Amino acid sequence: MPATGEVLLLHVTRVSRLPAAPPHPGSTVGWNCAAVTRVPDLAGQLVRAAVLADQQAGASWAQIGAGLGIGTEAARSRFGRSRSAAPVGRVG
Repeated sequence: MPATGEVLLLHVTRVSRLPAAPPHPGSTVGWNCAAVTRVPDLAGQLVRAAVLADQQAGASWAQIGAGLGIGTEAARSRFGRSRSAAPVGRVG
């Protein structure tokens, strides 16, 4: 599995290659909004991948929580075994 930072860079690179104009003339309505609809999902995937990478590196829930700006129990509850920290899907 690639490092989380590497996955983030791949996503950013892919997004930066999106055309600055709509693919079809006359289809400008909603173009900007449509271009960013995946951002919340990608951010969530990146957070889950980062948590998984930190877990695999031996970080404690306290360290993971501190890195996310949340408490130990909140981190464990949100990303613990009952709610798997699945890795980011394939890029491209």
